[in-house]
Amino acid sequence: MQKTIIYISLVVLVAGCANAPKPPAAVTGEYRPINKTDFRPPSSLIAKVFDFKYRGDPEHAIEALRDVQPQLTILPASGEKLRQGLVNVDLRQVTLDKALFEIGKQGSGIYEVIYKPDTVNNRDFAFIKYTK
Repeated sequence: MQKTIIYISLVVLVAGCANAPKPPAAVTGEYRPINKTDFRPPSSLIAKVFDFKYRGDPEHAIEALRDVQPQLTILPASGEKLRQGLVNVDLRQVTLDKALFEIGKQGSGIYEVIYKPDTVNNRDFAFIKYTK
């Protein structure tokens, strides 16, 4: 009797495995996640005072600044870029708002840097506004 129950259980188990769904198809090609999280470290880990040196395009200067200050979110530039402005900054022991101010100061009527801190979410927003 016990052997019969064991054989029946084995048959049911094997039959159950045979009816299991097929594994999903394998992914081919380049892996590009569409829901990748935008991780920014907590503000306590980001140095409030830093050194920053850059020479070149103002839009790229703000992107380089984001490498030093990861909480900085760069919004698209506004206005029409008619002339090319250049930035040449070599700043020591500076904060984020002062660095953005120095980049904007070199705009000389071509562009302005707009800075909006969001202290509630520990994020900072900046973009370039072309004036001429």
